[in-house]
Amino acid sequence: MLQGTPLVGFAFALCQAPAIGGRDALRLLFALVGASVCLVAHIIVLNDWAGIDGDLKDPHRSGRTFLELGVSRREMGFLALFWAVLGLAFAACLGLQACWIAVAMLATSALYSWPGLHLKGVPLAGSLLHLAGGSLHFMLGYLAMGTPGPQSLLFAAYFGVVFAAGHLMHEVRGFRADAGNGIRTNAVVFGPRATFAAAFGLFSVAYALVALWAALEHVWLLLGLSAVAYLRHVATSWRVHRSGLAPAPLVQLQRHYRGHFALMGLVLLGTFAWPYLRGLLSAPAG
Repeated sequence: MLQGTPLVGFAFALCQAPAIGGRDALRLLFALVGASVCLVAHIIVLNDWAGIDGDLKDPHRSGRTFLELGVSRREMGFLALFWAVLGLAFAACLGLQACWIAVAMLATSALYSWPGLHLKGVPLAGSLLHLAGGSLHFMLGYLAMGTPGPQSLLFAAYFGVVFAAGHLMHEVRGFRADAGNGIRTNAVVFGPRATFAAAFGLFSVAYALVALWAALEHVWLLLGLSAVAYLRHVATSWRVHRSGLAPAPLVQLQRHYRGHFALMGLVLLGTFAWPYLRGLLSAPAG
């Protein structure tokens, strides 16, 4: 699902650059997928490496750490470095702008996870980094061919808001473990209910952004889908609220909104990619 964000950005740029040949588009797409997969792998590995001490104290995570799998801290650190270097190499194939986006993604990852910085444990800072990270991930795909403009910035904000809202939900679910490890997340500092309400507010903004674009561009399928998905999100969120943020309803809500945004992402991907593909198919042979 995480790879969908830059792919939507790439497809959006592609529909604005119909003159690019199919071979060149495939070459750029290959480099983009390589860069995105490697950078996301680096972010995950670095976070696990940096947070191992807290994971060992958490009874729900201690049996599933990389140390339990026989991987040392040193090896995990080298693995994070490997993915970072490989991700930058792929990003360099996309051009200078995309390369700088990749560097910025690595910087947000370091600020969030690195032990000496660890902004993961600073209220609001972690959410702002996720907001930036989601926006940068979209722009990684878009800047492979496109030039920043109002619509691209709107979609960058959309994906950033979705990432930030999802991060807040993750903090709500991890409230007890983070409190036990002394990690001052938003849920620990402001309380899980306030954090849950903030996540709902951000999700509402995300639905509104995609619905606004769909209405302006007359993409009625996406507009209707976003409206139905939001109503379902509201209903499920109300059930979670009434349950006192019980674990099972929280998990159900996460499954619902991940499905919602995945489906809307597929519609966006098809909306952007189809005009270009149709042009390729209708072009005269040779």
